[in-house]
Amino acid sequence: MAIVPLFSKRQKELRGEVIDVYVYDVLSSTFRMQLSYMIQDLLGGHSNLTFEGSKVYDTIVKILKKEYGVQKLASIYEKNAYQELHNFILSEPDAERCLDAVELCYAIGNIEARKYSFMHLYEPDAHVDACIAELNGRFKEAGCGYEFIDVELIRIDSQLLHAEAVKPALSILHIPGFDAPREEFLDAFGHYRHGRYKEALVAAAKSFESTMKIICNANEWSYGKTDTANKLITILTENGFVPSYHQSHLASIHSNLSSGIPTLRNQIASHGSPEIIEVAPEVVAYGLHLTASAIVLLGSLQAKREAAR
Repeated sequence: MAIVPLFSKRQKELRGEVIDVYVYDVLSSTFRMQLSYMIQDLLGGHSNLTFEGSKVYDTIVKILKKEYGVQKLASIYEKNAYQELHNFILSEPDAERCLDAVELCYAIGNIEARKYSFMHLYEPDAHVDACIAELNGRFKEAGCGYEFIDVELIRIDSQLLHAEAVKPALSILHIPGFDAPREEFLDAFGHYRHGRYKEALVAAAKSFESTMKIICNANEWSYGKTDTANKLITILTENGFVPSYHQSHLASIHSNLSSGIPTLRNQIASHGSPEIIEVAPEVVAYGLHLTASAIVLLGSLQAKREAAR
């Protein structure tokens, strides 16, 4: 499951021929073949496909067919779900649909392949962890801007921001009790990956508010069910949770998220009809990374508070 540093790879690195700009909508044939091999490592291939593995392939193919509203994934009928899935990954022209299949394989495999009976491995957890690590390494090697975290693919715009904000935020949101904001945070990145920018900003704003409500609950500070983010920030500040000099910073995050939503559809009065104005994905990424940074700040402050008790 390790990525082998072949001679040709080392020479490219020495010559500076390393991909440093991420792509999102193009998957090379080489990378697709690697994805197929990696999924076989995770779920089983020709030589080691178990009954449980076959059922997982059946489930994945059934989900994709149902969601796409089709009878078959490829242009021809395949003998079984195993062949149908791998041919789909190799031939599907839509890169996002190919990634749908990859995400499902790893989300389900991350649960099922950890069972001893799945592939009869003595250390199934180590096997699955190595498979996920290789997938993320291959994404990076191919310059494809995604990483599999938890149960889904997360789009990466900046490796530094991803490492310093998004992953720590997800770590904090895995603390028991933060289920709702974690789901909303993951939803935000899921919408972002599929180009649903308005929905991404809405989900990010919900995650930000839910995080503050959970902190209020943990500290027994009362708030209204309909309280906005600005009201919640005020509650945290008045109770000494957030230093006053952070209040305006947190309020500006809420402002950026909420003000970004209506810009997706502006009414141009002078023209007498609505005009669709698309917000740049970079602006949405900015909002998501701001949200991640705020969650890291709030989660870290809550952790310190609990440690001092």
